[in-house]
Amino acid sequence: MHPPPFVAPPRPAHVPSADELAGARVVIWGAGSHGGGIAAGCYCQALGAHVAILDQRLPAALPQTMATAAAHGWPWHIGNTAHPVLRRCDLVLASPAIPPRVLAGLPAGHPPVLGADALFFAHHRGPRIAVTGTKGKSTTANACGVLLDRPVGGNSHRPLLDLLRLYGPEAAVVCELSSFQLWYLQALAPRIDVAVITNLSTDHLDWHPDVAHYHAAKLRLLDWAAVRVHHPDLAASIAPDCPARPPAQRVGYGRDGFCTEDGTLIAERAVLRLPGEHNAANIALALTAALTTGLGPGIAGIRLAALSPLPHRLETVHRSGDLCFVDDSIATNPDATIAALAAIDGPLTVILGGADKGHSFTGLADALAGRSAIPVCTGTCAPALAAACAAAGLRPHSCPTLREAVRTAIAALGGAGGTVLLSPACASTDQWHDFAERGEAFAACARALTHRPDHEPAAEMLPGPAVLPPPGAGPA
Repeated sequence: MHPPPFVAPPRPAHVPSADELAGARVVIWGAGSHGGGIAAGCYCQALGAHVAILDQRLPAALPQTMATAAAHGWPWHIGNTAHPVLRRCDLVLASPAIPPRVLAGLPAGHPPVLGADALFFAHHRGPRIAVTGTKGKSTTANACGVLLDRPVGGNSHRPLLDLLRLYGPEAAVVCELSSFQLWYLQALAPRIDVAVITNLSTDHLDWHPDVAHYHAAKLRLLDWAAVRVHHPDLAASIAPDCPARPPAQRVGYGRDGFCTEDGTLIAERAVLRLPGEHNAANIALALTAALTTGLGPGIAGIRLAALSPLPHRLETVHRSGDLCFVDDSIATNPDATIAALAAIDGPLTVILGGADKGHSFTGLADALAGRSAIPVCTGTCAPALAAACAAAGLRPHSCPTLREAVRTAIAALGGAGGTVLLSPACASTDQWHDFAERGEAFAACARALTHRPDHEPAAEMLPGPAVLPPPGAGPA
């Protein structure tokens, strides 16, 4: 049996070839920075297509995208499913942030709709490792890239079509794929050499109708793969008739280091510069995938030493005396924040909050209480987070802005030192363009607050939140 059924994704007659894109009228629907739409527009235009953008937001809300569109001469249309440009084009390339319920509003007889990644998988011919999971997929994909000396694209990395343009159709690549991207790829069912699933929990219930739909989108990756790599805890989720086979040799980890099943030591644990047990588990999966492709254990150990943390993932961004500031802005669900709590020792305040993704915060509040962490809540979800924390016996602080949250988090440590952790457990889109902008704002606030003797911020030094319209077809 396979996972529970999906809401069916759009099924175009076929993915256009490079020749068929010449002269075609292509609409990029959703111009968010993480959807790959701009890369798709550039790719199609280079093949001779006429490109236009459709987005719910004014161009000024996406200044970098606006500048690119203007430089390429792309018209910018404001609207959604009812906009007539969707009936005047030959192909629609939709941002993966556009959920199935929105596609249901398209008029009858609309042109074919594809995710931008479909063009990559149809036009690329080289070896592929694909990584997905609720959390840890960016780190695991990056590790696969470092271990195998391959470019990494997709989701929070550079768009996959940029890899195709830069490295050519025969290049070996690592693809990080979100559940959104995987849903759009179901009709194509692309070939995958090695599929890696880091873990499955609950996330993105603002996009998927339920958890079963979310998990099914992730697990579908295994149906397209020759080899599957995953944590043993996921074995029960894998359909017994799954065509992908397990790897010949798994890599495990313990206190001493990373070893193959036959006892070969790849690297000591101290070599890994990424904190936390969850990161060790992710690196074991990346090593397994790399060895499956033929990389030797000795070379893998040497390359593992060169692996650095990605930005906004338990990244130490500032130190001041006994205070340490750690940016984990990528933690946009409670499970990711719970993992971060276990990775940091000593006194701890945690800045939480942002846009709602349909999560319960009860388990997170219990983990905060068990860790004796001090919660500081901000953003749209602050009331729900504060209520969950209070129910767990904590005394949460609530702040209207991120800058107030950083100031409060410093004061809550009482001058004794410790760590101020930004690990929001929520999306960033209530106040910021994306998680990266939120993390950069946190670092700027930390530096400004601790560089003044009285710990009072200079207003001109502190970034304010971006004022955005409600998210539509923007970044996931």
